[in-house]
Amino acid sequence: MAFPFALVKSIMTEKEKSGTIAEQIRNPQSKIVMMWYILIGLSLSLAGVAGLQFFYLVYMERIDREHKKRIYELERHATYLANRLNEAEQKISEQNDILESIFDDFNEEEEEEIWADVIEDR
Repeated sequence: MAFPFALVKSIMTEKEKSGTIAEQIRNPQSKIVMMWYILIGLSLSLAGVAGLQFFYLVYMERIDREHKKRIYELERHATYLANRLNEAEQKISEQNDILESIFDDFNEEEEEEIWADVIEDR
């Protein structure tokens, strides 16, 4: 199928006949062509908006996966820190028990010496 040169030639002759741009715009054939250009422009802009929304959705899904991974890491670290805190509390309680037993032994020894001094003085 060959390009219809006769149609192009007839359109060009119509443009030459019409004269000014205002007369060309008033021509119903040129309004249809203009409408096609507008429709093509709108369809391309809508395709662009759809592409933008698609890539934004992909971006948001990636951000969501990264947030979930970060939350998982933070939960693991919180569990680790809770275990360390429990170990530290146990260690502190053991050390407090040891200190109390040493302090009690030390006080008992001092009391025994004081009574011994009092008995000797009488």
